[in-house]
Formats: sequence, structure tokens, C-alpha cells
Amino acid sequence: MAVVVPFVLGLLALVDGGFAGFRAATGRNARIDKRSYYLLAARRGLTGGTILLGLVALLVAVTLAGSADPGARYDELVHTGVRMLQVVVPFAALVVVSLLAYWVLPMRESTFVILIGLGPFTLMRPAIVLGAAVWSVAGSADRLAWAVAIAAAAGVLAVEPLVHRRWYRAPV
Repeated sequence: MAVVVPFVLGLLALVDGGFAGFRAATGRNARIDKRSYYLLAARRGLTGGTILLGLVALLVAVTLAGSADPGARYDELVHTGVRMLQVVVPFAALVVVSLLAYWVLPMRESTFVILIGLGPFTLMRPAIVLGAAVWSVAGSADRLAWAVAIAAAAGVLAVEPLVHRRWYRAPV
């Protein structure tokens, strides 16, 4: 668990970063063939997510290095991560099922999936991320756990606006 929890959280944050880059670019290009445009946007989001995730990892590493009992603090962080995953994994599973349905179903049904799934999930995403951060630190007195949860949530939510402002302010 000590390695799996941070790995899964990091993987989810990076995938979310790629999708955030895609979302930042959508609706900004009137061209017909947008595949390379969206792939570049996803890479930009992934890069932004990687940088912000790296800052959170740096916060953890520096704090643990200066801690009197790094093992106990790391265990508290893993416990906090498990609680965060309790909120994020079911949401991610619903998004994956919706994406699969969107890609597999015919056009009319795919449009319906966007209306009932992907659209509302995009709107709910900030509340889910903040809820996961709050749930993860509920009952924890460890300030590092609080700082990491808040920094991680802020980082995940910051990728899309940062990518949008940097590259996709004006339509192509």
C-alpha cells in the first residue's frame, strides 16, 4: 500500500491533466481535422499536471526529510491517500465507463452519453476533487496531510485554467 496509493493517485492526476489540456482546447478550433490539435492540448495538460504533481512531491519529500519520524508521517500520508481514493476511484470509474460508452455506441447514443454522463461529470469534477481533499483529511491532525491534500487538489484543479490561459485564449 505504501507504494500503490501514491502511484494510483499520481496516475489519476496525470490522466486528469491530459484531459484538462483537452478540455482547455475544446471549442477553440474550427478546423475539421483536429486530432493533432487535441493531442498537443492533451500533452500540454499532461505536462502541466506533471509539473504541479512534482511540486506536491517536492513538498512531501522536503517535509519528510526534515521530520523526526518520517515513517509515521508517511504512513499518515498513505492513510490520507487511501481516503482520497475512496472518493476519486468511483468517480473515475464512472467517467471511464462513460468514455467507453461514448466511443463504442453509435452517434445518437454517444450524444446521449455526453448529455447524461460526461457533461455533468465535468461540472461535478471540482466538487469531487474538493470533497476528496476534505474527506481525506477528516479527523487527521497531521498538518502535512492537510497541506498535501490541499496542494494536490489545487494542482489538479489549476491545470485546465493554466493551460487555457497559456495556449487557448483566442480561437484558431
